[in-house]
Amino acid sequence: MSQISRERLAEEYGYLAQIAEELEKEITLAQSLVAEVEAAISALKNINSLEDSKEILVPVSSGIYIRANVKKQEKFLVAIARDILVEKTFEETLDFLSKRKEELNQLIQKRVDDLNKIVSRIREIEGIIKATK
Repeated sequence: MSQISRERLAEEYGYLAQIAEELEKEITLAQSLVAEVEAAISALKNINSLEDSKEILVPVSSGIYIRANVKKQEKFLVAIARDILVEKTFEETLDFLSKRKEELNQLIQKRVDDLNKIVSRIREIEGIIKATK
């Protein structure tokens, strides 16, 4: 194998390693967002099942909470864009969150597939480099 070919493989290896790292970060972030959506769905279901008012702790900032009384809600405010809230029913809100969760899961699957292809190519490059030493 020529020196130029080795250099090209080394460049490709470095480039693919960077992409793999970015994909891993995207996957981790999307998984965190799925967990947040699942927590929101659970919280909405709990709120919807309330019969009486219940005191809860509401996070205001990092490590700071306020006590608040929450009661069963018929409508929820859903952020559809930056600083734009839309009022939705319980069912509409659950549907919105379920769709968001599905979109995130599809994104995760695509990124995992992409990552697997990149890792496969990285291993192939490693094999070529080791075989030519």
